[in-house]
Amino acid sequence: MNIDEVIPETEDAAISLEAILKALPNLKTFKYYLPNNSLNIITTKTSEELLKIPHFLSLDEFEIKNIPEIVDITCFYGHIKKNKKTKIYLVFSDQISDEYKIQLQTILDEILETENRDYKVPFIHFTGITDSSYYIMLTLYRQN
Repeated sequence: MNIDEVIPETEDAAISLEAILKALPNLKTFKYYLPNNSLNIITTKTSEELLKIPHFLSLDEFEIKNIPEIVDITCFYGHIKKNKKTKIYLVFSDQISDEYKIQLQTILDEILETENRDYKVPFIHFTGITDSSYYIMLTLYRQN
C-alpha cells in the first residue's frame, strides 16, 4: 500500500510525518526519504508529536533520510536512550548548520562513550561526522 492511498497529498499542503504515522497503526517498518523542502512535513514539534503516538514506540524499524535541522534532536535523543525495540536509522540533510553538526557529534560521542547501553544503538549520519564515530556507530547499529 502506498502512503498516497492512505493520506493523499495535495499540491497546496503537505501531510506531517506524525499524521502519516498516526494513519498507519499496524505499521512495523517505516522508511522515508524527506523531500528537500520538508518544512511542512517536519516541524520543531515533530519529535515530541511522534513520541505521543503509541504504535510509533513499537515499530521494528524507523528510518528517515534528509532530516532538516529543525528537528528537535535533543527530544528525540531522550527517546533513543529508552528505546529497546526499534532499529533507528537517521540521516541528516547536507544543509544542516555547523552548530547542529556539533550537537549531533556530541550525542554520538555520548552514545559511543557509554559502556553499558541498555537501549538499541541508532545509526546517525551527517556530513562532517568523524570517520571513527561513523564506523563504530555502524558496527554497533548492526549488532542490534
